[in-house]
Amino acid sequence: MFFVSAGIVVGVVYNKYKLDVDALTTLNNGVKVYSLNGEQTSLCNTNRSIVEIESLPEYVLNAFIDTEDKRFYSHSGFDILRIVKASFVNIKNGSKSQGASTISQQLIKNALLTNEKTYSRKIKELVLAHKMEKMFNKDEILEMYLNTIYFGSNAYGIENASQIYFNKSAKDLTLNETCALAGIIKSPAKYSPRTNIENCIERKNLVAKFMLDAGDITENEYNEVINSDIVVVDNSEFDFSYEEEAIIEACRLLNLTERELINKEYEIITFKDNELQKQVIEANNSVISDSKSATNSNLDSVTILTNLDGHIQAYYVNSPYNLHNMKRQPASTLKPLAVYLPCIIHNILAPATQILDDPIDYNGYSPNNADNKFRGYISTREAVSTSLNIPAVKALDYVGTLKAKETLSNLGINIDDSDLNLSLALGSTKNGVSLIDLLTAYVTIANYGTYRPLSFVSKILDKDKNVIYSHEDYSNKVFSDEDCFLLTDMLKDTAKTGSAKRLNSLNMPIASKTGTASNGEKNTDLYNVSYTTEHALISWISNIKDNSLPKNLRSSVEATEINKQILSSIYELNKPKDFVIPENVKLMPYDRVEAENNHRIVSPSSNLERYITYDFFKLANPPKENNINNNIGLTSELSKSGAKISFTALKTKEYTVIKRTDKDEILSQIKDVSKVIELTDKDVFNFEEITYIVKSDDLCEEITIRPKDYLINLLNNEILNGKRKWYV
Repeated sequence: MFFVSAGIVVGVVYNKYKLDVDALTTLNNGVKVYSLNGEQTSLCNTNRSIVEIESLPEYVLNAFIDTEDKRFYSHSGFDILRIVKASFVNIKNGSKSQGASTISQQLIKNALLTNEKTYSRKIKELVLAHKMEKMFNKDEILEMYLNTIYFGSNAYGIENASQIYFNKSAKDLTLNETCALAGIIKSPAKYSPRTNIENCIERKNLVAKFMLDAGDITENEYNEVINSDIVVVDNSEFDFSYEEEAIIEACRLLNLTERELINKEYEIITFKDNELQKQVIEANNSVISDSKSATNSNLDSVTILTNLDGHIQAYYVNSPYNLHNMKRQPASTLKPLAVYLPCIIHNILAPATQILDDPIDYNGYSPNNADNKFRGYISTREAVSTSLNIPAVKALDYVGTLKAKETLSNLGINIDDSDLNLSLALGSTKNGVSLIDLLTAYVTIANYGTYRPLSFVSKILDKDKNVIYSHEDYSNKVFSDEDCFLLTDMLKDTAKTGSAKRLNSLNMPIASKTGTASNGEKNTDLYNVSYTTEHALISWISNIKDNSLPKNLRSSVEATEINKQILSSIYELNKPKDFVIPENVKLMPYDRVEAENNHRIVSPSSNLERYITYDFFKLANPPKENNINNNIGLTSELSKSGAKISFTALKTKEYTVIKRTDKDEILSQIKDVSKVIELTDKDVFNFEEITYIVKSDDLCEEITIRPKDYLINLLNNEILNGKRKWYV
């Protein structure tokens, strides 16, 4: 009775699941990706090319069978021995990590099911695999499998994988290349020859061992494989960087896997501007090609261009590696965001504020400037534009790392608690920052503090042209207009006279920031982020393979040059407008002499223009009131030789010294000095009374003497010795 009941249950479950033959056999659905102007991009890696197994060498078929399903030709869809073995392992380990899927099961899962690890999905997979085995012969199943399986780098099917990795048809694969492809499918992220070449080679050699053990290759063939490297081709001429990112974003938006998205025949309309994409590719390839030739080294680069609405208009990866969502040390590109912006927000710094650039030591942390020089007191504006390290560390110490973390979070950059130390000022982070997040932060500054996440996808349509997703611009005001304007204005100096000064020849308002990361010995990453009132872009250069750049790539010149060429093309006919000054920001005067001599930013003590400097200030944080004492301490002293007049002069004032009797006489005019002035007037004894007047633009002090009184006192006290007194 038990067996009858069990049979009924199995029968009900078996009949419950229907095999979708159309979905199984329609393997060339692909996904259509359109630029904003409606041009369709035909993706070779998603619009799959079908290969017939009769055209493939026998070792290609054997490599996948020996690795994935040794009893493929003998089972009826599932391998009961492997299932039992995997079950014991999973029970012992308390997990579902051990798989036992046959080629037939993998095909069903990839073509018809999801990747969820549940027993119900596994049962459905077993049932459908068995039904498929009844409907198709083994060669048909193997052919469908090879044309469906995912090989990483958005490569679906062996023909596309062969083209993407080796630039050849699958029928021309060598045994060594075949073993590499057969090894990838276990975990494309882990065994990709573009991102993990060491893992790929190790896995490739294991596949060769499986084939040797199965008797499908000879000992000599095995030795040849394990002693051979993998050479991946550079397919940059067939650029699908933008489309690949759009597909990844679409999957996230719809909560689908790439395989599920492709099989649903969706259409993706992006924000891609074909002309801008072309300009980005040309500029990037031109600079990187020249740099490769000059340095004789491997170089990887990424350039992203967006408008200020957050619509990514061009995206290009010039690298054989999969750099999606790559995170790297942002270096000095983080200084304006983590240091100077919070200091401006909390009224600690203004562009004119003076910072002392001298040796520092914070409990053993003693960073230097890149050139190992010290400049003494400099303005915040100069510290930002020249990207000095010491002023940035001092400023972060003052504002505090917690405020830095809060500011970065509002910009969309999340750092680890272990990053809350002063090395954050120089862009040192535990997990790094993605290029998209870094560009998003600068777009926020360009937008006067309005945060907008960047996006590739405008719309997604189903196969019946119904809109199933439409992008809606999201914005959030996270900083004030005035704080962001002050930072932008300093970054404009970076593009004029600072570390990105090669942009100055474009003769347009551009804000820019460079960055150079190192591993302690060699540079590893070069950055330039630039923005106008219309666009923002980032270019990054590195050497992924060696994680070090050649010695003659010592700064961000090449990254800046890429952005310069792109901006030159974009604005060839029409220059962008300048950044608008917010209402709560004014161009204000401050005392140049006080700034130079005492490093204080105070209101002018003189109306003379040569002693006044101007910069932008928030109304909430203007130059401090000048509390300099204008009392010059005018004194006079009579002696036998005449009258000595003295007073204290300030460099910022011009003084006129006047002698007044029955008329006014100018004794002296004094300017451009800061010292005690002493004047002697010998012609005094012809006058009963004299008034000396010292005038400047904002003061008038006077003192009166009576020379004849002096003479009478002199006569009585010194000449007559007090015996007889004279009076006047």
